Amino acid sequence: MTYQIEPIELPDDLNSCWFHPDIELHDTIGENSEFYTTEQWSQLQKNLGVKLLVERLEYWDIPEIPEDDCADWSKWKPQTPIKDAFLIAGFDTEDGPCLWWAKPKAESKEG
Repeated sequence: MTYQIEPIELPDDLNSCWFHPDIELHDTIGENSEFYTTEQWSQLQKNLGVKLLVERLEYWDIPEIPEDDCADWSKWKPQTPIKDAFLIAGFDTEDGPCLWWAKPKAESKEG
């Protein structure tokens, strides 16, 4: 069986910059890079054994995050937008929060 990232207990506060600890072990982005290439993103999903869904949000749509301190995510508990997905990253961007949801791939019964 190949590796598949597993859900872990989330911290009480995602602190506007949280990543599942296993991502670092399987990451594909180059050092000093800000964005994944298409190939790196595909390889990351393969390495983690999941399909990744990226959810981008606007701060004004999240009442639990105070307007005067967008880094305070302590009262916000993101809810999965799709069934059977779990959170593996949550971080701040210039436009608002970005969440990575992992959806486990069904194991192939072939071969």
